Amino acid sequence: MKNALLIFLLIVSTALTAQIERPKWEFGGGIRFNYTGLSGNVAGYRNSDGQSFDMDYKEIGMDNYSPSFAIALGGRFKKWNLELGGSRGVYEGSFVTLADMVRDDVQIDSGSVVSGKLDMTMFMVNTNFGLIQRKHDLGLGIGILALNMGTNYSTTDVYGQEIILGGDQWFPMPFLALGGRLKFGKFRINGTAGGAIFIGNMNGDDYDVKYITLDLDAAYDFYQKGRFGLSADLGYRFLFMDMKIENGSGWYKEKDIYQGPYATIRAKFFSEQMWTYVKRKDRKKENNN
Repeated sequence: MKNALLIFLLIVSTALTAQIERPKWEFGGGIRFNYTGLSGNVAGYRNSDGQSFDMDYKEIGMDNYSPSFAIALGGRFKKWNLELGGSRGVYEGSFVTLADMVRDDVQIDSGSVVSGKLDMTMFMVNTNFGLIQRKHDLGLGIGILALNMGTNYSTTDVYGQEIILGGDQWFPMPFLALGGRLKFGKFRINGTAGGAIFIGNMNGDDYDVKYITLDLDAAYDFYQKGRFGLSADLGYRFLFMDMKIENGSGWYKEKDIYQGPYATIRAKFFSEQMWTYVKRKDRKKENNN
C-alpha cells in the first residue's frame, strides 16, 4: 500500500511539472445551452403589524426546469486571459399562495392565485492569470459581474385590479474565481468555482446579495485544421444566489438555487508561433549554462 501511494505521488508530481508547448495567443468564443432547475424559497416581514411569510418554491410549484443560453468571447496571450460573457434564464409559473405575502408594504392574501416570474440576467468581464501552465493548468480570475435579479409576482384584488409584488434591480459586483484544467491529449476536464457579493443602498433600500457558482465539465477537441479548432463539452452547473432587501416597511429575502446540465460548442483561432512557459529562475539557469 505504501509503495502504491509513493508511485501515485510520483506520477502526479511528474504530470504537474511537465512542460507543454502551446500557441502564444488564442482568440475565440462559444455558445452554451443550459437546462437548469430552480429550487429555493422567498420570505418577508412587515414592520407595521409583524406579518410574515416563508414559502418554498416546491410547495408553490415554482421548482421547474428552464432552458437558457449563454455566450462568451475571449482570448489568451501567454499566461493572461480576458473573457466577456452574458446569459439569461427565466422561470415562470402560477400558484395559489399558502400564506399572506408582503413586500414593500404591499400584501397578497393567502389563497390568491398568483402568476410569478423569476428572471436572472448577467454580464461579466473578467481577466484570468495562469498560476500554473504546464501539462495541467490552474488560474485565478478577477472581474466585474453585472447581475439582474428580477422577482415579479402579480394577482388581482376583489375589484379585479392588478396587484404587483416584486421588481428587478441591477447589481454591479466584484467577481473572484479559481479555475483548473486536467489535459489528456484532445480530452480535458475543467472546473471553475467563483463568487461575488454586493452590499449597499439603492433607492432607499438596503441590499445584501451573494452569488456563488461551481462548474465542472468534460471537453473534447473534435476538429482542428491549420490555425482553427472546434471543441465541445458537457458539464454540470451549480449556482446559488441569496438576496435580502430591507427598508422602513420591513424586509424581503430570496434564495435561489439553479443546478443542471449544460452543453457548449467553442471555436478558436490561434497563433502559429508556439510558446512554453518557463519560470524566471529556470530561464536564468539556462542562460548561465
